[in-house]
Amino acid sequence: MGERGENAVPRQHRRLLTGNNFAAYDLVGRIGRRLLRSLGRDNMRQASAIKPILDSLGLETDIRVDPEMPFFSLLMVRNPYRRTANAAGFLFWYLEKDLRMQGIQFQGGVKPDMKVSWLGAEDAPYSCGIVDRALGPDPTLRVMLLRLNRNGMFWTLIQSEDTGVKLGASGASTWVDLNADDIAELVVFTPAEQDSLFDECETCPKRTTELVFVERAEGYRLLDTRLLPSPYATFTLFVRLLLDGNRAQAGRVVLKPELVQRAVTEGWGSQRAWRTWLTEGAQPGPWPVWLLMRFKGPHGERHYRVDFEMHHGRWVIRDWSERQGAPTAKTTGKTTAKTTGKPPGGAKPDSSKAKR
Repeated sequence: MGERGENAVPRQHRRLLTGNNFAAYDLVGRIGRRLLRSLGRDNMRQASAIKPILDSLGLETDIRVDPEMPFFSLLMVRNPYRRTANAAGFLFWYLEKDLRMQGIQFQGGVKPDMKVSWLGAEDAPYSCGIVDRALGPDPTLRVMLLRLNRNGMFWTLIQSEDTGVKLGASGASTWVDLNADDIAELVVFTPAEQDSLFDECETCPKRTTELVFVERAEGYRLLDTRLLPSPYATFTLFVRLLLDGNRAQAGRVVLKPELVQRAVTEGWGSQRAWRTWLTEGAQPGPWPVWLLMRFKGPHGERHYRVDFEMHHGRWVIRDWSERQGAPTAKTTGKTTAKTTGKPPGGAKPDSSKAKR
């Protein structure tokens, strides 16, 4: 754990790296410490420069430095020959002129990120939040919280748990000081739960859930969760409001109130079957403002182009027009892809019970 770090850390405050590979991980940590120390205290922002050196030894590593607290850094080491093995993380920090080091075990260690916050408490002047994920096609987000002891000699483990938040291929997290108190909140973006009433082509926009975690005495806890506003989220909300018979609220997500009655006339508020709606395409490029939708309604299959705009700080439906047939690469700017929705077990679920 470092030439002077491990013996100073009481066992009850350590999440020890153990097993047959301990010596190998410890050696990597010592190499990392030596390389970081060669940079000097004032050059810790350049810590990423040591990654090519470590990787040249056949290792799989990540280096993270908090740009606002550059005297702290994290080295994550994974076994490239055993992908299921736990990873080893090494925290480095300066105590006056001494670069200290402490090792921590991680069950995932993939795409790590860290944030150090100044707490100002006598018994815990700093906290360090670390997020990582496991390997696999649908990884969950793991979060760890440590606090530095009063004399700056070692970190106490406060929390290490799997949040259960599924990140998928597009999930991401970031640290943001939302209330300007110098203690960062953890903001997570993850694919929203599939609504069985809707389906999308593989390259079409999806709904995204935003979650905000805040630091409490016992660790990070969920403060808020919401569906991230977007044209597609607005459209799914509009249809759901029509199905619930809530025309007043539906009128708040369209530019002109008469669009509500028009949608009811076209049967948008009457069909609850699985995959009643399919997003067939969208405006080319990221963050599209129009969608191509297919509707299996009481009047047969219809195809629409739905246009959106930002109005008084929120996305609303501006208008829609009926079109003929499914979209082509010429109309969408991309190859129309296969849909992604699949009924569980081959059975069509009751979409009327789906979460909004």
